[in-house]
Amino acid sequence: MATEDDAFMSGNFASRTMQTAALTGRCALVTGASRGIGAEIARRLAQSGATVVVNYPDETESAHAKQTIASIEESGGRAFAFTADVSDPQQIHALFQQSIAVCGGIDILVLNAGGDAVIRPVLETTEAEFDRVMTLNARGQFVALQLAARHLRNGGRIIFISSSTASQPYPGTASYAGAKIASEAYVRTLARQVAKRGITANVVSPGMTATEKMLSQTTEARRATVIAATPLGRIATTADIADVVHFVATDAARLLNGQVVHVNGGLL
Repeated sequence: MATEDDAFMSGNFASRTMQTAALTGRCALVTGASRGIGAEIARRLAQSGATVVVNYPDETESAHAKQTIASIEESGGRAFAFTADVSDPQQIHALFQQSIAVCGGIDILVLNAGGDAVIRPVLETTEAEFDRVMTLNARGQFVALQLAARHLRNGGRIIFISSSTASQPYPGTASYAGAKIASEAYVRTLARQVAKRGITANVVSPGMTATEKMLSQTTEARRATVIAATPLGRIATTADIADVVHFVATDAARLLNGQVVHVNGGLL
């Protein structure tokens, strides 16, 4: 028979015991939420009572976005889906306007969209590759943060989903790690500027997380190496990340501001 300790080690304990309505009446915009970590965050916030706007980049992700919306609605939640490429400032502006139109305002912004990591040594990375990674993972986030500072309601939450690569870069990840570090700096700087309105801005930095994308891009040997180096003895689940984001989004985290929260099982 499964024990409470088993639940903790599997990552299921929090998701089973945190059935709350802490976010009732609030609107959350989650970028890059058609699947993976973003979709799990959207479901978790909706489970807690928030109306959720699910952003996806283009029509190739439309079916996944619809599945995320359906899963939220089947559980009694309320959600909308809008497409926007967060590397395009005009589309980001439109996304905010659409979200405000359906919700009346935005209380929580979760910046999860990103990726397109170019795994290549510094000397082999082209300027075009560097620009593409920075446009999506740094410039696009900066524009979204500007809009959040202008449009979030008082007492809101800004949460940027970074990556352990920012603090633990490995060969071939210079441009991606640099973009994530830049965005972390944007968030921590903005935290000081929006605090007077009761808005907090924080970073959640996941370690290796079991998503379809990660499993397809890493070898079993690589995953085993990470697990062996992790004190808690496993990689994260999407629920692990979503539960931390949920906490940061609630009033329980009201004094947490300008921080980077690492969710990696203690991997140093």
